[in-house]
This record gives sequence, C-alpha cells and structure tokens, in this order.
Amino acid sequence: MFAQVALPIPLRSFFTYALPPDMTATPGTLVLVPVGHGQQVGILWSLSETPAWKEGEIRPISEILEERPLLNDDLRHLLEWIAQYYLCPIGSVVAAAVPGHLRFHKRRRAVWNGAAVLPADLPDTLLPLATWLHQRKTLTEETLATRLGRAGLKNRLDNLVRRGLITLENTWHGRHTLVSAAQPVAVPAALTPPPTLTSEQAQQAQRIEQAFQTRQFTPFLLHGVTGSGKTELYFRAVDYCLALGRQTLLLVPEIALTPQLIQRYQARFQVQLAVFHSRLSDAQRFAYWQQIRDGQARVVIGARSALFAPFADLGLVVVDEEHDSSYKQEGSVPYQGRDMAVVRAKKAAAVLILGSATPSLESLANVEQGRYTLLYLGQRATGAALPPVEMIHPGAADLRVQMRFTDLLSPPLRQALQEALAAGQQSLLFLNRRGFAPSLLCHRCGQAVNCPNCSVTLTLHKGKRQLICHYCDHRQGIHDICAACGQLALFAFGPGTERLEEELRRLLPEARLARLDRDTVSSGQVDLEATLAAFHDRKLDILLGTQMIAKGHHFPGLALVGVVQAETTLCQPDFRAAERTFQLLTQVAGRAGREEGSPGRVMVQSFDPNHYALQAVLNHDVAGFVAAEMRFRQEAGYPPYRRLAMLRFSATHLQDGEAFAQALRAQLPVSEEVQWLGPAQSPLFKLRNRHRWQLLIKERIPGRLHRCLNPLLTLAHALAGSRIRLEWDVDPYTFV
Repeated sequence: MFAQVALPIPLRSFFTYALPPDMTATPGTLVLVPVGHGQQVGILWSLSETPAWKEGEIRPISEILEERPLLNDDLRHLLEWIAQYYLCPIGSVVAAAVPGHLRFHKRRRAVWNGAAVLPADLPDTLLPLATWLHQRKTLTEETLATRLGRAGLKNRLDNLVRRGLITLENTWHGRHTLVSAAQPVAVPAALTPPPTLTSEQAQQAQRIEQAFQTRQFTPFLLHGVTGSGKTELYFRAVDYCLALGRQTLLLVPEIALTPQLIQRYQARFQVQLAVFHSRLSDAQRFAYWQQIRDGQARVVIGARSALFAPFADLGLVVVDEEHDSSYKQEGSVPYQGRDMAVVRAKKAAAVLILGSATPSLESLANVEQGRYTLLYLGQRATGAALPPVEMIHPGAADLRVQMRFTDLLSPPLRQALQEALAAGQQSLLFLNRRGFAPSLLCHRCGQAVNCPNCSVTLTLHKGKRQLICHYCDHRQGIHDICAACGQLALFAFGPGTERLEEELRRLLPEARLARLDRDTVSSGQVDLEATLAAFHDRKLDILLGTQMIAKGHHFPGLALVGVVQAETTLCQPDFRAAERTFQLLTQVAGRAGREEGSPGRVMVQSFDPNHYALQAVLNHDVAGFVAAEMRFRQEAGYPPYRRLAMLRFSATHLQDGEAFAQALRAQLPVSEEVQWLGPAQSPLFKLRNRHRWQLLIKERIPGRLHRCLNPLLTLAHALAGSRIRLEWDVDPYTFV
C-alpha cells in the first residue's frame, strides 16, 4: 500500500511513501515521514495500491503521530479545491489551514537499563548523571540539561550508552498539547426570549426553515437595510439547524466583531459555542478543534480561518457582511473566505446565508443568474426610518472662508457635534486614515518625507513623535529641516484620526471621547471590547475611528454620524473603489438612529460630493448605485462579468525584475481567451526593499481563465530564477 502525503512546504505536489505492512492509517491522519536526512510531519492525503511516483526508491512512513484523522473528507476537499483554483502549493494551503497541528518537535529521553547498583569503575565526570538516572529511571534530555547543565551532556549520555547503562529513545510531541487549553465559552443560565419578528422577517424566516427540510445545499443572499434584523434571522436559522442535530458556522469579517455576536448568542442559546480565529494559541485551537470534530461544539463563531474547522455535520453557514474585503486573505494563499464558504456549504449539503446591507456585485450577479435566492428586508426592525444624509462640501466658497487650512471639521459638522453634546446625545466620527497626518511635506520644494524601504510617504504619529511606514513599519524621528532643499519648511499635510482627536478635544473639552484605530488598539492604549461596550452603554459621548467602528455595531443612543473626507477610498487604483466607498459609507451611516423615536442624522464631508457613489449614499439608493456600477463593469469587462487573475513578481535588484518582465512579455502567447495587461510596474513599486511588477490577466471568454493560467504558471516558473519571487492571485482584490 502507498500513501500520498501533503507536507507543509511550498511545493505543488504530494509526496509518495510506502505504508509498512504492520502499520494501518486512514486519510487525514498526521504522519512522520523521512525528508532528506531528517524527519517531517505531514498529512496522509490518500492511499492507493500503486505508487503515484515511480522513479527511484520509495521510503516508508516512519510513524503515525495521531491515530484519529485530523482532516475529514470535506475539509481535505476544501483544501485541495483552494490549491487548484488559487494556483497555490498544496503544502502552503495545509500550513495555512492547520498550522499549530503540524508543529511537532523531537524529544530525546534517557532510560536506565536496569542495573541495580552503579558500576564501581564509573569516572567522576559520569557519576552525577548516572546517579540521577539510576534513581529516576527515565528522564528527558531537557530535564537533564536543566539539572546538570547542557555543556558536554551529549558526550556523557553517549558514553553511558556505550557502557550499556542506558538507552536513548526519540519521541515526537505536538506543541499544541503541551499546555492546558481554554475552556469552551460559558453559557449563562438565564436566556433572553427571541423578539417578535416583523412581517418581513417572518416571511423570510419561513423560507429559510423550509430550506432545512430538504437537507440540500441552498444558498441565500439576505439583503437587508441597516438595522433590519438580519442577525435575528441568523439566529432563527441556528435554531432550525440545531433542531436537526447539525452544526453551525457563523463567519464575521473581523475578529473585532466576534465579542458582540458572542454576547448576543449567549443571551439566546444554551448550546456549547466555540470561538475560532487566528489569534488563538495552538493549545486553544487544538482544544476547540477537538470539540468541533467530536460534535460537542454545536456552533462556531469566527473570522475567515474558522472555515477550516473540522465539522462533524455542518448544516448551516452564515457569512455576515459578505461584501467585506476582509474576507480576502492576502499572502501566500490568497483565498476569498466568502467564496470558500460557498464551496464548504455545497460539499456539506448545508444551508448558506450571505448577509449584507450592501451586497457585493458578485453576489447580486449570482442572484440574477439564479444561483442564489434573494431574501430582502426593506424596513428597520424597530420601525425607525433610515437617517437623512447631508452632504457638505468643505471647498464651497461660503465654508472655505470660515475654515482654517488645518481644520478637519466643517462649521456645520462642528455645530451639530456641539448640539448633540448639549442634548446628551452620542456622536460617531469616521475617518478612514490613522495617524496624525499621512505625510510631512516641504512647502518650499514640495518634497515629502518618504520611507527608505517603500514607495510611500511616512505617516506622522504625533503622540509617538515618530514618522512610521504603514507597510514595513520603518520608524524614524521627526525633523524640521527638509532633506531635499535644506529649508526649515516641513509641515503636517493631510488628515488622520489622531489629528481629528486633537481638534475635537479643543472644540469640546468637556466631552467623553475615545479613539479606536489600529494604533490605539494594538498598542494597548485602549481596550477595543471595553470601549465599544462603554459607548453602547452611553458612558462615552463621542467615538471616533477608522473602519473598525463602521460596521456591525449596534449603538442605541447614537444620534449623529459624521464622515470626514469621504472620498479617501475613491482615490485608489482599483475598479472596486466606488463600490467599497458606497458600502463603507452606507454601513457607517446605518449606525445612526436605529431605535424608534430616536431620529438619527448623518453628515458627510467630501470634496467630490457629486460622485455617483456619494450621491447614492445621500439618497440611500442601493439599487441606483448597483445599476450604474454594473453598467460600468460590463462595459469595461470587469467582475462580475469577467474574471481576473494577477501575477505579481518582485526582485531585490531593479535590473533582475526588468529582465524577467521583458522575457515574460516576449513569450506571452497571443490569445483570444484572455487579455494580458502588462507586465508593468506596480503602483506601489517598492515594498520592503523589493521592486514590484504585476501582470493582470483579464478573461475575454467566460470560463476560460484557468485554461490560460496553467500554461502561464509553467512559463513563469521556467523563466524565474532564484532572484525573482512570484505571487499568484486569482480573483484579486488588491491592485497596488
């Protein structure tokens, strides 16, 4: 019998090993196999009577590390699907999906052979070691090194082996099992009864319930305005699923949104819950992994990595805020979490619910093509109306004369903040740019202070008194003199959340104010969960921050939402820029006035107020925006009408990258199936001291993309030497 083994190394093939006659194993188990002169942990993927590799010696599997399979059939199917569709090495996919479970280390143990007394001729250098082993009988090398010192220990142990006094045994231990794991999330004794559904909710809940009776893959797109009660429909679906004895996966785009969903879940259900995301320790992940695999954890809440949980019987998959770009993983395995949720649900014959107030154009296209069933909620669950949106142009003549060059808040927004504070109401300010200012600029020569490693300006962080690169984390002190012209002429240019906080504290010194962005949260300056809870409980007057405060949160007392520089996300080299801007601003506007009798107000500042995306936000016009954007996409041949792929490559030395780009360009075949755009320098040309290029592949004929990608993969790897780093991205979301 022969085995195909996946090793967590960036190679595209499985490795063939022989299964010894006295060894039994099933696909999905962890195995120890010889690789070169060492040993490597891998996953036994499949078994066959004949070897897949027939050249040279086939070595045997060394050891079965865990008898029970780590990956079931559904999970192996998902990982293999990701590897094939996204052109990723299967080893990289496995390493990304189950990293902690593959971290085994070798432990050497000394075992006393049974001599009743110590030999009289033992030299003094061996006596302490032999005495201790004689007393304890068996000890690990780590314990002996701690007690007796590591210097010379190996030689002394080998000497005792030669004398026949001890034997040395090697064992492999999983690091994920070395410490005690976290217990499952506690469930309170008292539960909150479910609210009465609106007529809209009841109608859609009935359609979801009917889908569970078929036990077939049934995909829904739940499109509901902000505050329409989509989460309540998620929970009704969880009820239906649990009643059938099946498991549920609830995905959120960011870890920051899990505490709120967990809190609401705990108030409703008395069923064991597991939380699954990338910040868990290896031991915590392994403990939850076992609970999910055994079926003890009936509901799993987590970010995109929860897709790789080993469900025993998955019956429901919910993707909240399905439009969110955070579901796209960047890096060595660039998968789209939302799309992989579809693959996972289909394989498990589960009900799938993709929920959003601003669905992605790809999901809306799937509704049009009959792949998804649309569930629509057009009214807020509380009966409250959507808040009116006011557009403010800070560059208008009447406002320009009232504002200083450094002011971020326009007079109307300042006045609204003052009125809300005086009335005891809460306000939320959104600015999607952290730091004090995005650049230090010289007003004499126009030169900005740039990162030495990347093609970007350094962001000013005034509180830290540092200039920081948000890509490579290069840091340097703040200087007053321009390095280009030598003049004392540098000034902070552009807005940032730190600068906005400073302006607010000057304007409203008595306000209880908090700022939430990556700087304050990652540094421990504020606690994300505690701050959101404080704002929810009205212990804060003003909350300002980046997109981590813009979506998924319910703040009953929030009356005013202000958006500063709404056009920031429009100025990106990305065909989805308008869609992302519309989605983000609609989401943040939807935080206001969610309770009946508490009318909200939204004020959006923009220097481009007539842009069609901002006008759609102004009028709460999802349908109008979708119609306009779909028309542009169809004319330009972009998703959802045509699929894209991206080949990115980089080199430390400019000439190496240019030579590869020229060679690749010269050998690209003429094709009627795809259009080659490039290769050309990336907009962010230098990143972490590597020069970057990209080749965009645009589908001409639907369904033909991968037919052209596989030959390109072979060509690119043949041309690229050790100095060129290749990255493949199918369905890319990043174009810089």
